[in-house]
Amino acid sequence: MKTTHHNSKRTNVIKSTFIATFVASFIDIDKVFDKAHDKTAMKMRHNVLIAAIAIFAAGCGKSPAPTTIATDSAATPTQLTSVFRAVTASGTILPIPELRTHVSPGDTVILEAKVMGTITPFVDNRALFVVGDEGTLTSCDLRGDDDHCKTPWDNCCDDPRDLRAGTATIQIVDAEGQVLKHGIRGVNGLKELSRVRVEGVVAPQSTGTALIINATGIEML
Repeated sequence: MKTTHHNSKRTNVIKSTFIATFVASFIDIDKVFDKAHDKTAMKMRHNVLIAAIAIFAAGCGKSPAPTTIATDSAATPTQLTSVFRAVTASGTILPIPELRTHVSPGDTVILEAKVMGTITPFVDNRALFVVGDEGTLTSCDLRGDDDHCKTPWDNCCDDPRDLRAGTATIQIVDAEGQVLKHGIRGVNGLKELSRVRVEGVVAPQSTGTALIINATGIEML
């Protein structure tokens, strides 16, 4: 029992270190950790880590494709279902690479994108997903070869620099700013390769290299 517990603990430490290293490419995570006793800092750390997990992996065939998009609608919070609505753009919708250079935390934005950019664009038990800019990235289903890739939303043929510039994380948060603890995949038909128009507010933990939007409206296109 002690050996099993030790191995499990060691594995968790390795995973935590790995994720932290990844997130550090987006923000100065050491500063966040130093302030971990502060409630706001802890919330920021929590949400950034979830977002980082969502956009971490990319590459063909590294993980089996999802087998179902079923969601228990009876258990889906109203706060999550109500975010799906018509979104009207009053002006020009900027592509994600350009948008990220023009906005700051707290700004209200509208973007159009496709659920793609990583092999796992959804996070289990969290209302969070990754989208990619269609003018910057090309999902593998559009590359003219039906057998090209079993997970065409991973954009494995796109340049990694375009992946970093052309993706954004969309999340639905509660009144405290915490990501809702309910999966969003399957809600209102949302799935890999879905096209969406999203209205929301740039999250406090968003940076120039990691665009994170707290969605207030999602329209399926």
